[in-house]
Amino acid sequence: MNSTDQAAGSAPVQTEDPRVTAGRVLAMVATHFTTTDPSGVLEPYSLLVCVGAEAYKLSDRSMFIGAAQMSRAALAEAPEAPEGITRGEFSLLLLKAAKACGYDWRSEDSEQARAGNEAAGAPRGRY
Repeated sequence: MNSTDQAAGSAPVQTEDPRVTAGRVLAMVATHFTTTDPSGVLEPYSLLVCVGAEAYKLSDRSMFIGAAQMSRAALAEAPEAPEGITRGEFSLLLLKAAKACGYDWRSEDSEQARAGNEAAGAPRGRY
């Protein structure tokens, strides 16, 4: 077992459609991008790293409970990132993709995304 895994065992019974779960991961990444350096240019590796991290969180911090499958599904649904797009701008594309997957984020999630885009002048560290 990897020392970073917090839980081991078989995957729990999945009641949510895998495509909706992919949308959930994309919405989580969008939130991260809007709260962490939203005015920074999206680096080529950032989407991959953030999707993996958010899927790991969603799977109770264990690679044994579907994080890899969630990551692959989310990456398959993610939009292409235009060169030079900011993290905040890309988060809006991610939220649209999440909605297209059938994930209906709560109104406070989209409020947080808007707030992050408005606060683009306050960069923080990023993955």
